[in-house]
Amino acid sequence: MQNGNPGNTSGSAFTPDDQVRTFHEQALARGEKRVLFRTVDGALHSYAQDELGVVTASSHPQVRSAGGFLVMAVFLAALSVFSVLLVAGPTSRGQDPMWGALILTVAGAGGVLYAARMAGVAAKAKRLRAERGIPEPTAKQFDW
Repeated sequence: MQNGNPGNTSGSAFTPDDQVRTFHEQALARGEKRVLFRTVDGALHSYAQDELGVVTASSHPQVRSAGGFLVMAVFLAALSVFSVLLVAGPTSRGQDPMWGALILTVAGAGGVLYAARMAGVAAKAKRLRAERGIPEPTAKQFDW
């Protein structure tokens, strides 16, 4: 052990992770914005920010794909439409509109915009990875 790094003795060769870290540090020194992340195969890879897409840092199931974000956008759009009906519904019975339900309308519309934007980010990242032959990042977090 040399410099507190196990397996990094003076006679040992660089591991693939060491080579990726060296490339990553050189890219950062050139001013590139990159992120070290594990691939689905478990290998370390230096991703440009636009190649990484939507990253989750949780062990809970989360949306990461463009299709998943589009499903979320459709659900939130339905919530917005329903909330408009909640606002206008009481007027058919001669009552005042339920203005408090406008909070749901605003939240749903904001959620649609967010989900649509994230779907675009995820789709662009997937397209860039496919064009450049870059492996898919993992949804699991590892200590490296």
